[in-house]
Amino acid sequence: MVNTNEGKFNLAVGAVIENKNTGKILLIKRSSNADFEPDVWENITGRVKQFEDPESALKREIKEETGLNAKIIKPLKVFHMFRGSKNAENELVGIIYWCETNSRKVFLSHEHSEFIWIEPEKALDFVKHKGIKDDIECFLREKGAVV
Repeated sequence: MVNTNEGKFNLAVGAVIENKNTGKILLIKRSSNADFEPDVWENITGRVKQFEDPESALKREIKEETGLNAKIIKPLKVFHMFRGSKNAENELVGIIYWCETNSRKVFLSHEHSEFIWIEPEKALDFVKHKGIKDDIECFLREKGAVV
């Protein structure tokens, strides 16, 4: 039986990062020893720390996971999920943003093993995770592409 008492939840942020010069987006692969969804190709994601606003958290996560400086363009979507079993510690509400960068030089953190700059339309076939596909589709719709 699921406990329906009110509890805490976490706020997460994520980014579809577009290279302004090429129009490609960045995907990163979770390391094989990740505690959640190992070896999954994703966009940049992370949790907002206590007393941190979402956009500052997003810039921090982008820098920590990729070494990139990115400009936040706008929010793309809000999502809700459980990072594992349905309990208060695993509940997340998240905001996915569209971000831009001029750089292609990526310096991955230990959390990820590979990266690829890829055309957004091709990314839809490349990515297997439904939530990440949805993020890319939101990005493409915002850009005016037919999805």
